[in-house]
Amino acid sequence: MSRLSRPRRSRGIQALLAVAAMTGVTALCAPVTSAAGSSPGSPLPIYLNTHYSAEERAADLVSRMTLPEKVAQLSTNSAPAIPRLGVQQYTYWSEGQHGINTLGANQVNGGNGGAVQATSFPTNFASTMSWDPSLVYQETTAISDEARGFLDKSLYGTGQNNLGPSASDFGDLTFWAPTVNMDRDPRWGRTDEAFGEDPYLVSEMAGAFVDGYEGNTMSGQSETGYLKVAATAKHYALNNEEDNRTGISSNVSDTDLRDYYTKQFASLIQNAHVSGLMTSYNAINGTPSVADTYTTNELAQRTYGFNGYITSDCGAIGTTYLNYPGGHDWAPPGWSTDNGGATGTWTDTTTGATVPSQAGGQAYALRAGTDLNCSGGENTLANVEAAIKAGILSESVIDNALVKLFTVRMETGEFDQASQDPYSKITKAQIQSPAHQQLATAVADDSVVLLKNQAPAGSSSALLPLNPKTTNKIVVVGDLAGKVTLGDYSGDPGLQVDAVQGITAELQKANPGAQVVYDACGTSTTTTKAAACSAATLADVKTADAVVVFVGTDLNVATEGTDRTSLAMPGDYDSLISQISAVGNPRTVLAIQSDGPVTIDDVQGDFPSIVFSGYNGETQGTALADVLFGKQNPAGHLDFTWYADDSQLPAMDNYGLTPAETDGLGRTYMYFTGTPTYPFGYGLSYSNFAYSDVHAAPVANANGTVEVGLTVTNTGHTTGSTVAQLYASAQFQQSGATFPKEQLVGFQKTGNLRPGQSQHVTLAVPVSSLEIWDATTSKDVVYDGSYGFGVGGDSADLSQAADVKISGSIKPQVQTVTVQPDQTELQVGQNLDLTGKNPWIADDTTGVGSVPQGRDMSVTADGIVEAANNDGSFADLSASHVSYRSSDPRVASVNSKGLVTAVGDGAADITVTVNGVSGSTPITVGHAVAVSAPALLAPGQNSTVTTTFTNTAATGGAAVRDVAMNLDLPTGWSATATTAAQFASVPAGQEVTTSWAVSVPTGAAGTFTLDADATAGGQHDSTNYTQTDVPYSSLTAAFNNSAITSDGNRGCANLDGAGASYSQQALASVGVTPGTALVHDGLTFTWPSGGACDADNVVAAGQTIDVSGSGSTLGFLGTSAWGAISGTGTVTYTDGTTQPFTIGFGDWANGTPPTGDDIAIRAPYGNQPGNQTSWQTTIEYAPVQLDPSKTVQSITLPPGNPQPSGGIPSMHIFAMSIKSDNLSISAPPTVDAGGSGNVTTTLANPSSAALANVALALNLPSGWTATNTSPDTFGSVAAGATVATSWTVTAPSTQQPGPQVIGVTETVGGTQAGLSGAATQVPYSSLAAGFNNVSITDDSDHSPTGFDGGLDGGGNSFSAEALAAAGLTPGTDFTFDGVVFTWPNSAAGTPDNIEADGRAFDVTGTGSTLGFLGAAANGASSGTVTVTYTDGTTQQFTIGFGDWASTTPYAGGQVAVTSAYGNTSSGTSPWKASVFYDSVTLPAGKTVQSVSLPTAGSAPLHVFAAAVGD
Repeated sequence: MSRLSRPRRSRGIQALLAVAAMTGVTALCAPVTSAAGSSPGSPLPIYLNTHYSAEERAADLVSRMTLPEKVAQLSTNSAPAIPRLGVQQYTYWSEGQHGINTLGANQVNGGNGGAVQATSFPTNFASTMSWDPSLVYQETTAISDEARGFLDKSLYGTGQNNLGPSASDFGDLTFWAPTVNMDRDPRWGRTDEAFGEDPYLVSEMAGAFVDGYEGNTMSGQSETGYLKVAATAKHYALNNEEDNRTGISSNVSDTDLRDYYTKQFASLIQNAHVSGLMTSYNAINGTPSVADTYTTNELAQRTYGFNGYITSDCGAIGTTYLNYPGGHDWAPPGWSTDNGGATGTWTDTTTGATVPSQAGGQAYALRAGTDLNCSGGENTLANVEAAIKAGILSESVIDNALVKLFTVRMETGEFDQASQDPYSKITKAQIQSPAHQQLATAVADDSVVLLKNQAPAGSSSALLPLNPKTTNKIVVVGDLAGKVTLGDYSGDPGLQVDAVQGITAELQKANPGAQVVYDACGTSTTTTKAAACSAATLADVKTADAVVVFVGTDLNVATEGTDRTSLAMPGDYDSLISQISAVGNPRTVLAIQSDGPVTIDDVQGDFPSIVFSGYNGETQGTALADVLFGKQNPAGHLDFTWYADDSQLPAMDNYGLTPAETDGLGRTYMYFTGTPTYPFGYGLSYSNFAYSDVHAAPVANANGTVEVGLTVTNTGHTTGSTVAQLYASAQFQQSGATFPKEQLVGFQKTGNLRPGQSQHVTLAVPVSSLEIWDATTSKDVVYDGSYGFGVGGDSADLSQAADVKISGSIKPQVQTVTVQPDQTELQVGQNLDLTGKNPWIADDTTGVGSVPQGRDMSVTADGIVEAANNDGSFADLSASHVSYRSSDPRVASVNSKGLVTAVGDGAADITVTVNGVSGSTPITVGHAVAVSAPALLAPGQNSTVTTTFTNTAATGGAAVRDVAMNLDLPTGWSATATTAAQFASVPAGQEVTTSWAVSVPTGAAGTFTLDADATAGGQHDSTNYTQTDVPYSSLTAAFNNSAITSDGNRGCANLDGAGASYSQQALASVGVTPGTALVHDGLTFTWPSGGACDADNVVAAGQTIDVSGSGSTLGFLGTSAWGAISGTGTVTYTDGTTQPFTIGFGDWANGTPPTGDDIAIRAPYGNQPGNQTSWQTTIEYAPVQLDPSKTVQSITLPPGNPQPSGGIPSMHIFAMSIKSDNLSISAPPTVDAGGSGNVTTTLANPSSAALANVALALNLPSGWTATNTSPDTFGSVAAGATVATSWTVTAPSTQQPGPQVIGVTETVGGTQAGLSGAATQVPYSSLAAGFNNVSITDDSDHSPTGFDGGLDGGGNSFSAEALAAAGLTPGTDFTFDGVVFTWPNSAAGTPDNIEADGRAFDVTGTGSTLGFLGAAANGASSGTVTVTYTDGTTQQFTIGFGDWASTTPYAGGQVAVTSAYGNTSSGTSPWKASVFYDSVTLPAGKTVQSVSLPTAGSAPLHVFAAAVGD
């Protein structure tokens, strides 16, 4: 772990560690206690001791965590509290790009959620056009004041805050801003968030942003020693497209990568000391950014010297393994992928070992340096343990990540007394303060760009500024003028002034009687209709003193996730311009507010004056008025090239810059070969400025500085300021290198100069900034030759220049030293060789999907110590002067060869100095602790747990004095040491053990962590843990998720991490209601009894559940979300043996069950937060074979994340049951309402002993009755004997049709010993009465109300018109194979068939044949049909249909009708659609009473008609 010296807090004198003398070994039988931090009288823990460095404190804190705690801390939303250590819950995700807009910890707010109410400044794109770093610095100083203001304790429970769930929490101060990706293409959807197209300008403006945010001076030095707010620069790197951003690769040359796309990140790291980075969604040359060791480690950390934390973008860890467009389907070098996405597997191509792709993606992201997982869900303990087991991750990699995270949090003062942190005095009064609102206006004023200002026809003076005193009527048109467009990542400020309001206020302040006429003219950025100003408006336009035509873009045109499709003027603004121009008022201003250029070349001539801004903050209307009326002399300059149209831009996915890379076009002003509408840096003023006396020394060395002096003079008649811009350009050609035409190397905003006043400006340019990265030699090169240094008001108007001849090469000098060992937690006696390599950061950029990297792949940065030179190369350590130092040799010593030896308990910084430049890493030292506990503990009982302390010092080494063992237990648990827990001395190489009687509280259930902690001399020594399970008393007790909602309230459940759910009504429509019994494959299940939105399932995460019973099969009813899932659990029997099992489920959205499973329930639709799903939903049945000779005690479910996460499959269990082979029940297939049926219950005793006092009892549906016609109690059932009871059951006459379950319970000696059940159906009165599906639609309406997925769950259906043409019309007879059918008398789009789900219907008649008309979907399908005759006998047979989209029948069937086409959700099918016929021969002399259709399957069967015939 490398930690460069952050310019924040100076290291104090290390605190002496107080060691309390102990008199000897004490045998304890006292209960365990644990407390966060330290107990009264005990030494202050290192992590709370401000005499240690922030890095040491962070390392000490991390060393006290268990692996489960560490893994949980890798989550951004949210890292959970660790009460025993005094660590609060922490949410890393807060946002504040141009004002606070997201408070991740706004949890207890008195109902004040929603958009954040804070001052909203101009977007970064807009404010950068001020070209004034000091102004941006003031802005972000104000924003960070407000961020600190949201930690005001008085806001807890009363208002918006960022304090978190507890009033005692410090609060959260990591904010994900600024966005500093280069605006290299104006079509990028997030252009408004960034700072322009030039890396130097971005570096200067974003650097000021970070300095103001973090509480630095403008030179990057901490003002107080504390971190005010942690800024996080994003998105690292090359995230410059939004469309399909998670699946694309940004392929780029190494030169462009370093000199353009990461140049600004390097500056923020080296000069502003930015606290955080966010890795991006895209891949970089084929390697997912989150896992790219080259950009994330070798460049950002080892070369640029980054020493802060790194978070993934949200969900970006998933891009490592998801398929396009969700990800890159990547695997690292030496591994292959099965392309399985979220359920995929990586395979080691050498050993054949496998690891889940989620585990692999998380591991390689951590290895590359992406410390945090934003809302992805891959950082589960199961995934981490799988990665460690596979050898692709170590706990030390996680330690290094957490030390970075907690170092930043230490620097904010989170773990210090409030009195030490001066920022803790900031209050809520800063939020939207008048001073901040005024500052927002000042920034907006300074960010307006005057593009054109000429005299209108008939006048000799420029149109602007307008004189408000003489302007009696002004007309403003365009919808955007009546709106405040704040841009992406905006809050909801209390003050918002649109253009109409701003113009009105400023005009009427000077001229109270003036009239402002406003008309939106039917415009918007999305409409395709022409603008339509009213006749009255057009009349006012003709007579107005001034007209403002307001056009531009908004978030409908471009935003996060959506790129602009074109530079064309959006919506109907072109027609608005034409309409207003046609009126002929020459005093017309074009005001453009947009996120970049729009095509205006064709309309520029219609306007004497044009003004422009980006999304200009909460008072954008005030700023526009200030410029229009001359209160503000415009001084803004473009931070982008105003391209004329799309023809001047290469393809979005072309990341090249030079003409050779971009089909001759060139990107940015530095390489663009065309003529733009306005050049980069352009901006006019109401004044004129001249540049003179430009001079510089004629020669310079590559290691020197060119100082360019110049004079700026206001030659106009109005006081104003401008921006002196300095550009360098090579005056020669160089083989193998492409120079920019010119590049910005310096600028300065002048003061407000009076007419005739001059200001002398000196701009210093390090010659090394003219470098070009040479990918062949892997270093920066400044080429010898003459360079011109031109000065002017924009990049195309360099009126004055000085030529400088430059020679020499950059002298390599060490700039950064980084120390990244492969472990930071050492045990006494352990060594660490700093001259070795760290295997966890080996280059991984040649994996699956990679493209040629275009660099010297032999240059790596995987040494524990790396020293980067100022030319980007790495120093040869063998030829350098290297020295080593430990901050505390009592903790760890280091010799002159770089060998670190762990000596004693504590924390220390190990510093490595290379040629006078130092870097360091913290390490902690302790001994070894182990803890063991039974795998299962019983609630309300005591169990034995042991802890062992080992003195890891080599034999002959020092003894450890005053050792005390402690157990940190879950809340409500207690423990008593039954053997000694304190030891006066533990010799080197020896161990001591303590036994504990641990009491588990009644009602406890779940997986629990038992932490063992050892102290030596009263100071923390070492920590370890074990996990144990306390079984839940039942599956219901373990429910941790709600997956069923009512159609009237769809937003209260979360099956998939995105708010989806089953529909209670849709389930009820197929007979699944709360608490109902379901029989499937001979197992009886009880459906969850709760109501909608109640907990109704277990998301499998390794829970252990008490289940009692014996039999041959354990069955589960369950599902998955986001694709199929499988996992391995454990059956524990009462004899102590265990049996592993694997179960899996297909996706809930009409998925396909894995082999061995089948569909138990198919509902017509599900719910999403805002609507009903268009697909059918399924619950599957998964069986597990048991040892029938044993009795099950408990079931441990497969591991997983208990919280569903979007995009990641999760396993949901709704019901479990054991099939009792000894107890069975038979029931008739159907029982009519008001009718009766015969039921038989049978009990076998396969044991070697008799059963005494046996009773069999029926469990009946509500309202049903039963009478036993043979005995139901038995005094004894002999070994090997079987007993049976016959029953007559009667259904009430009011019974509704549908499935019912008749169950039987066996009791032996009064104790329940078995449960079984059988399903029966109450038939519908007819086939039509049971219709539950719509499969026929009208050609004019393919998705009618209630369609619910149609034939196949995917929106397909038969065409009513095509069927009619083939002879099938509603209600008509259709004869086939001698059987006369009646085609459903249903209107198109209404229920017209039964999708087989086991339901039955009455059919009366005698004959030789029972025929069916139907079709299957998603492939041919078949199932078992049962015919019940009036004499009580039954007949079973198989019915099958071919797929509706084919003309091939199921074996034994026939095609009845083939129609010309079907309907799809979007049109007419290209295939023909068939209805099939299948039949069964009936026995003579019997009369059919009812038919029971097959149960639901993965390929649904649809029955349209059934009839008996001869």
